[in-house]
Formats: sequence, structure tokens, C-alpha cells
Amino acid sequence: MKRILTLLYLLLFLPAHLGSHSRPPLLFSAETLDPKSFQGIGEADPKRKESFPTFWGANALTQEDREIQGLKVTIFSLEGGAWIQHKKVKLGANRIEVFGKEAYKAFLKNGVHIEDQENGTVMRAGVGEYDKYSEMVYIKERPRLSFRDKTGKTTVISAKQIDRELSTKITKLHGGVIVNHPEVTIFCAEAVFKESEHLITTDPNPILISKNRYLSGKKLSFYTNESRILLEENTVLFQSSEETKKDPEGNEKKQTVLTILKGDKIESRPNEENDRTVMISGNATVLRKDIKITSDNIESVGKDSRIIKARKNIKVHDRENNLLLSGNVFDYFRNENYLHLTDEGKMEFLDKNSDQVTSTITAQEFERFLDQKETVIRGNIWIKSKSTEAQGEYATYFENDESVILEGNPRINRSGKILRAGKIVFYPREGRSILTEGVHLGN
Repeated sequence: MKRILTLLYLLLFLPAHLGSHSRPPLLFSAETLDPKSFQGIGEADPKRKESFPTFWGANALTQEDREIQGLKVTIFSLEGGAWIQHKKVKLGANRIEVFGKEAYKAFLKNGVHIEDQENGTVMRAGVGEYDKYSEMVYIKERPRLSFRDKTGKTTVISAKQIDRELSTKITKLHGGVIVNHPEVTIFCAEAVFKESEHLITTDPNPILISKNRYLSGKKLSFYTNESRILLEENTVLFQSSEETKKDPEGNEKKQTVLTILKGDKIESRPNEENDRTVMISGNATVLRKDIKITSDNIESVGKDSRIIKARKNIKVHDRENNLLLSGNVFDYFRNENYLHLTDEGKMEFLDKNSDQVTSTITAQEFERFLDQKETVIRGNIWIKSKSTEAQGEYATYFENDESVILEGNPRINRSGKILRAGKIVFYPREGRSILTEGVHLGN
């Protein structure tokens, strides 16, 4: 009888919650997402207008209440294939701590994997932090970001820390940034990747390295979809190439040649033939062992600068042959050993010891055949030296003899007297000339 009374007492007077059963929060598979909201899982905060549902799950879950900065917060610990779905971005890790049932903050630990399913961008790291309402993800411990451009090439970016704005698709990279692209590797301290523009910009003084090339400048912009690189302010490009040259005996010999390109701005991009082209503008300069080219704008085609084009205010200093050429349109084809200069073209002969100008030739067109060591000159030719002026329509300069043969109604002015001949041989470094084939005096 006493046992029955005791049982009735417990049923009538003990608190109701001790006799009730509390169901744990539901979990659902990481492989399928049910858009419904469950109590305690993915439930939106109705007090926030910008709130949106966030789903999460794992193979195992534990729940506890903590006091953080004086506020009581419910924390869910997810383990084993833990994940969070933020709109079209999926965040995964071996272990995730979710703050609040609406998942307004989460800490990702051990093997972080983040995939932007809309853009195909993937991030990996050791640990990460997720903020729902600012729509930010911060990852550390060997973080890296990878994506594939429209050409199918994959770019991998690593840094000490990577911060990604999930709404704008803007990624900020901090400390020891390395951008690995199939065609170039970029090193810098800080960088920003704007995915909508396919653009990576860096802090001052980045370094770029590609096959046989080294580039630096103050400001860099890399358009990943176009493989286009833009360097601005104090830009310089070092380029090495293996070239075949003939020695004085005519024997071919391969040697490594260094070419330096610099200017206010350097732009590198593939052309229609998918060949790398470098455009230099503003104080553009090309330096090689035996030649210096300066111009307002210079274009270099090919990884070995096999074609060089220059426009406006061109000066070409051939140190090997002590020549200075100038004009406004210049084209150089290294494989063909051919150089073309026009538009106010001028050739100046320099003294071998002092670099002082000994003679000058102006004409409409200059063609240098480098392998033959000859220059063909055409159109309204004027030859000027200290004591002589000569005119003609056609001339050839022979480098070995250092002589110019002037033809096409050639004439020479000596002390006010006009001498004509069928041909005039002029030695520009000595200032002397020889008239042959029907010499006569008169206008």
C-alpha cells in the first residue's frame, strides 16, 4: 500500500519536464538538401530582414549552451562530413562549430573545403571562420583558392590568409601571395581577386616569373580569362633566349642572349596566333648586348622577341656597327635578319672612339639586311658630312667596307660647285667621296 501511495505522489507532484521526453535536433545527409526548415536546424532569424535560410548537417552532433560576452549562445558541434550550405556556396570540414540555430557564425576545423557551386571556385585550408550576415569566409593554415578560366586553364592562389566575400565574389589575399597560372607565376604581399571581372590586382612591387622571363613593376593587373598582364609604373621585363649567330669565320654558334624591355607601362597578352605579345608604352626601351631601341611605343612578339615593332620618336643605337637610326616607323624581324625604317628616317655614323656624329643620311626608307651586312636606302637621299653634301635617289651601305654607293642622278656639292656622276662612292666616317662613270660639272 505504501508503494502505491509513493508512486501516486511522484506522478502528481514532481515537475512535468522531468517526466517528459525531449527529441534531439534532426540531422540530414550532406548529399541531399531538403529546403524545409527544421526546429533547431537551419531556422532563419525572423527579426532580421536580410536573413536567409542556412542549412547544415553532419554524421554526428552535440549541443551545448555557452556564455559569450555575457550572452547565452547555443553551439552545435558537427563532426564527420560536417557541412554548411550558404546560398550556392557549400562549406565543409571534418569538424564545424555552429553558433546559434540560424548559424550566424561558424568555425571550421581540420580539412576545410569550400566550393562556390555557381562559379566553380574551390578553396581549401586547415581552419576557417564563417560569418553569415556579413557573408564572409576567412581561411588560414596553408589556404589556397583554385578556379578554371574559359580556356580550361586552372589557376591556383595561395597565401597566409584568404578572405572571401560570398555575395560579391571578391577575394582578398594576405601575406606571401603566390598566383600559379600555366603561363606565369606571380609573387606579392597582398592581392585582390575580383571574380566577376576575372581580374587579379596586387600591391606595389610584384614579381612575375614565366619561362625565360622575369617581370616587375609597381602595379599589376592580371586578367585571367584573357591571360593578359598589365604592369604600370617603373616596369621592367628580363628575357633570355637562345640564338644562333655566325662568328667572323662564318661558323654558326648558339648563345644565350638577354633582352631587357622597360617603360611606363607593359602589357603582355596572346595575339591571334596565340603567340605572346608584349606592348611597351611611355619611355619604351629595348636593350640587348649590341643594340638599344627607344620609342614612344614598342611591341615585342614571341617569347624570344623575334619581331620588334616601334612607332613614333624611334632611336636605334647599333653599338656593334656604331650606327644610330631614327624615324617614326620601325620593324625588326630577327629570324629573317631584316630591319625596316621609314617616316623621317635617318642614319647617323658615329666615331668609334667618341660616339660623335661624323656623317648623316636622311631618306624615305631604310632596309638593313643584317646577315649580308648591307643597308638599302631609297627616296630623296641626302648625305651630309663636315665638308660635303650629296644627293641621290638610291644608295647601298656596305658595313664591311664602311662605304655608301649613291646612285639615281647622284650629285655632290663642294664649295658651292655641283658635281654630277653616274655613281658616287662615299666614305661616311672619313668624309671623303669618289665620283665615277661620267663625271661632269653643272646643274
